[in-house]
Amino acid sequence: MKLLIGLCSVIMTYAVWYLAEPLGFMWAFFLSSLGSLLGVYLGWRLARHFGL
Repeated sequence: MKLLIGLCSVIMTYAVWYLAEPLGFMWAFFLSSLGSLLGVYLGWRLARHFGL
């Protein structure tokens, strides 16, 4: 469960950073933080769904 949460968090953080980078550093930082939280939630939901 922890591995899946960490993996989803890292993937979402980098994906959102890449998409928000043209907006500037501060926006990319802020939105990637939100992406990290979304990744934690997504990883938790996937782990619960698959029973890990």
